[in-house]
Amino acid sequence: MFNTKAQIQEALSRTGRHLALADAGEYALLICGGSALCLSGLRQRPTRDVDVLGMVKEKEVAVVVSEFLPEEILRAAELVAGDLGLPENWLNDAALEVQRLGLPSGILSRASRHEFGPCLTVFLIGRQDQVALKLYASIDRQKGRRHFEDLAAIKPTRKEMEFAIHWLLDRKTSAEFRAAISSVADALGFRKLKTLTAKPPDQQ
Repeated sequence: MFNTKAQIQEALSRTGRHLALADAGEYALLICGGSALCLSGLRQRPTRDVDVLGMVKEKEVAVVVSEFLPEEILRAAELVAGDLGLPENWLNDAALEVQRLGLPSGILSRASRHEFGPCLTVFLIGRQDQVALKLYASIDRQKGRRHFEDLAAIKPTRKEMEFAIHWLLDRKTSAEFRAAISSVADALGFRKLKTLTAKPPDQQ
């Protein structure tokens, strides 16, 4: 369990250090979830893990790819778990399933970049994308309450909610899915956004 921003930073710093000591390759991760909220200062709350949304490949143009965490990173994370008494899966790629939807357009351009040694770079998704992903996660019947609380704490703007709703509904979806998104928007006080059908607004 991570209770502070400093604890998350320490775990990532140690991961980068173990990678460097192992003469590993250079890796870049796109991070979402509670750890990204904490690190970016959007919300301070305990979180159990660091969620990897994808690997970032930095060539001529940086892109996010849906790849499982490489063995070198998993080994380094396992060592950190032993160092700090963390669960073995404190760094995990369970959030990769979000990529089945297709990530919000321009997500990497809005992410903040942080270096943890020569071998590890972490990108934190931006505020607009936190709103989008938290809106999606809020409709989960089992875990949605926690994500809704995150979303409410962020206090999204109308424009951020418009972008998030368009990202989710600008595709073939069920009536139940649309009703669930509308319900969350209603609960946040955005009742007039539930029938939006236009294209997403220009990104920041």
